[in-house]
Amino acid sequence: MNELSDLTELRDLFADTPHPTADRLAPARTALLAEAHTKRRPRAVGLRRLMLAGGLVAAMTAGVIAVQTFNTSAPASAAEVLRLAAEAATATPWPEPRDDQYLHYERIAETRSENGVPNVGPRHITGEVWESVDGSRPELWWHKLSKTNPRGREYKELLTRCSSRPGAGRPTYADLRGWPTDQEQLRHKLAEHGKKMVLKKDATTQIWRAVVNILGSPIPPKQQAAIFKIAATLPGLETEELKDATGKSGIAVTRVDNLGPGGAISRESFIFDKTSYVLLGGQELVPGQGRELWSITRPQITDVLPAWSKSLKPGSCV
Repeated sequence: MNELSDLTELRDLFADTPHPTADRLAPARTALLAEAHTKRRPRAVGLRRLMLAGGLVAAMTAGVIAVQTFNTSAPASAAEVLRLAAEAATATPWPEPRDDQYLHYERIAETRSENGVPNVGPRHITGEVWESVDGSRPELWWHKLSKTNPRGREYKELLTRCSSRPGAGRPTYADLRGWPTDQEQLRHKLAEHGKKMVLKKDATTQIWRAVVNILGSPIPPKQQAAIFKIAATLPGLETEELKDATGKSGIAVTRVDNLGPGGAISRESFIFDKTSYVLLGGQELVPGQGRELWSITRPQITDVLPAWSKSLKPGSCV
């Protein structure tokens, strides 16, 4: 990674990353969840390292981990977490923006090395975003200074929507507003979108890929709720406790797959507030690539870009 690529990394955090089934980790997962669902005090659980086709990969760091349990009143299944997240999405919706307005929010991303991964993190990237609702106007990204990367720099950039690859990128907020909330129709829409990103994969993987791509930025609350309900029906999901890029601990829904480099196990998660079940952000852990965390704040709606953006020249495309 280099300093000039930070903004691109932040913008495309979920654009083309590998993503997650949990079949290979089923025995370990079952043991962990069984422990988490009891009311006893957590105990140490020994897990052997897993031998994969691409080499030796540590499923958990070292041979012993401490099992973290949720509050006994917390939901025990991934499906229940996603159901509550769907309710939370429509409980406090933000005002409906016009097509000619902007969604203004903050996106935070962090990378960390895992198990000796070279040249990866730690680095912390904070970006302030003004996203065009219908994609017809240039968008503004403000990359702020990072305390964890003293050699980094602050810069601001105007971005236009890429016209060279229609349909391949993330739909605009206005596009998503037109997506169906009917479960069967939306499932078909997600599968269609996911197929553009992961060819020659099963339908479940394609739907999950679309879910990850769509939920990486603010979307209309009704569509977000409907997508959570579809995600809850996908196989291979588990719950765990993770911290988002701001350091806040939450309940995570994780999908596991062997789509990392050389068939390595990849864990991709959405992290929710433990009390409100509002989406906080997510995490991806891929052996050989390290750990990536992201968080987004609740968007505000504005009519114009800040006055200082007029001095910027349009740069690359989204």
